[in-house]
Amino acid sequence: MQGLILVTWEKYLADRFGGSYLNAYREMVGETAASAPLASRVYDDTTLLAGVAAASRLAHFPAETLLREYGHYFMINGLTSHLCAYLLTQVHSGRDLLLVMSKAHAQMRRSPDALTPPIFKYEAISAYSNGLTLIYDSHRQLCPVLFGAIEGAAERYGEKVQIIERTCMKKGAPDCRFEIYFSATSQSPLRLETPEQVARRKAQQRFADLVLSVLPTQDGVTLVDLQRIMQHWQQANPSQLRPSVLLEALKHLQHAGLVASSANQLGDTLANRRFWRVPTS
Repeated sequence: MQGLILVTWEKYLADRFGGSYLNAYREMVGETAASAPLASRVYDDTTLLAGVAAASRLAHFPAETLLREYGHYFMINGLTSHLCAYLLTQVHSGRDLLLVMSKAHAQMRRSPDALTPPIFKYEAISAYSNGLTLIYDSHRQLCPVLFGAIEGAAERYGEKVQIIERTCMKKGAPDCRFEIYFSATSQSPLRLETPEQVARRKAQQRFADLVLSVLPTQDGVTLVDLQRIMQHWQQANPSQLRPSVLLEALKHLQHAGLVASSANQLGDTLANRRFWRVPTS
């Protein structure tokens, strides 16, 4: 699974239970400064599952409660908002967000890192335009995370949501089926943006699209190579060619499943890391 899951999981634990709890958790799972999770890397599922079991024992909370809270937290915390900005620019409601998540997960499965995000399928509810049936199928059976994520998606856009779980894999069903009904409230979205912030976010997306267009589809280029290539494009101004700006655009594209890197290869460092486009079909 994506390192972003583990990074935000630990961020949730710290925000929920405090720094002392997080230190005890890290000691329990054998995590050191050198082995701390990184958002750019890919990890085995067992890392999260062992972490959930440890967190449950430490907090004396049921694992399902922690997972549901985490799913909600994942959708509204600042780190997710920053790293998934390319996707979130396309979204204006909780329903939109769930649909975009489905497309992003399908795209991530095309990456060379053997990512296996959950499969979401949707069916429209004809009598309710803001409703849908979500079908979840994953060997991880982390449906409490999805339940919390749906709640978080609604909160993010100042909406109410009714969730009816019709079937559950944990109870022997072949998949989990949720009927979801979003409705408007008088609440403002969680992160109400100013016109200037909206303009800046859209400009970042346009620049990310430009970066994507110049990346090769195989072998990849380093950050220095990309900077050199971009210098010949009139659409990019000098301030956008700073390594930090280019790297941020690449991170946004990676978390949309559109760019792959050598981050998980032996001997990788940021200096020699290579980036390339992931096929979209």
